[in-house]
Amino acid sequence: MVQSDAPLNSEAVEIIDPGKGKWAYYLATVWENTWPLLVLFLLWEVVARSGIIHKALFPTVTQVVLTIGDLFREGILMKDILASLSRVLFGGFIACVIGTIFCLIMGTNRVAEKIIIPPLNFFLSIPGIATFPIVILFLGLSETTLIVTLGFEAGLTVLVNTWTGVKTVPPNILYAGRVLGAKGWPFFRRVLFPAALPSIITGYRLGFSRAWRILVGGELLVSLGTGLGYRIFLAQDFLQIDVMYAGVLLIGIFGFLLERVVLRSLEVYTVQRWGMIREL
Repeated sequence: MVQSDAPLNSEAVEIIDPGKGKWAYYLATVWENTWPLLVLFLLWEVVARSGIIHKALFPTVTQVVLTIGDLFREGILMKDILASLSRVLFGGFIACVIGTIFCLIMGTNRVAEKIIIPPLNFFLSIPGIATFPIVILFLGLSETTLIVTLGFEAGLTVLVNTWTGVKTVPPNILYAGRVLGAKGWPFFRRVLFPAALPSIITGYRLGFSRAWRILVGGELLVSLGTGLGYRIFLAQDFLQIDVMYAGVLLIGIFGFLLERVVLRSLEVYTVQRWGMIREL
């Protein structure tokens, strides 16, 4: 964005204290993000122990955590976690890069926008899991099949959200940037991209969320023998209810960490620090 020598109004913009109070801030943030989950897990434990739902169908959190520990000791779970995380992160990274580049082109070029929007709406209406059999025909049962499908499907979500962000940038910001001499790549880097960043980060969040959902079904269809999704469906075949819950719990935990630690930190140190969004 355009830089200014004017002093920053600390009352108007939230500033993250990098000094002595940073550890207190970090601890408070961790607590704010974990206590609702702890309450949820406590309710889960209470309901499971009450007998309202048969324990064979709804094990306690304690039992699920013990199962996770057993799977770790057997050396099974670490392979599944690393396999699933690598697929989601690699596919999600591809989605973020491609989606962001295409959206910036669409947001500034009317001809490109008119060409890309119809196919974009067409593919958005197709469930990601439905494309796996077609991709398998070309790439076979491989890691590449999973990553390509994840990247393509998550990229559509990133693209549409980022494009919306670019289109909704206030015209006065674009005009001010051009008046101050920003053209070409500097205009993208210093004006357009920062102004659209709130929507871009939202697109990243939705893209990774969609990638997680597609991954679970994809690991079953591709059957590579590793992955949390594969472990859940394998446990279903043998009626290992606690293992099924363990897999679902871990997917939720890693998705939560990706959102709160990575994407939320990006948001805090960029658009929130710049005063473009406010913290509730």
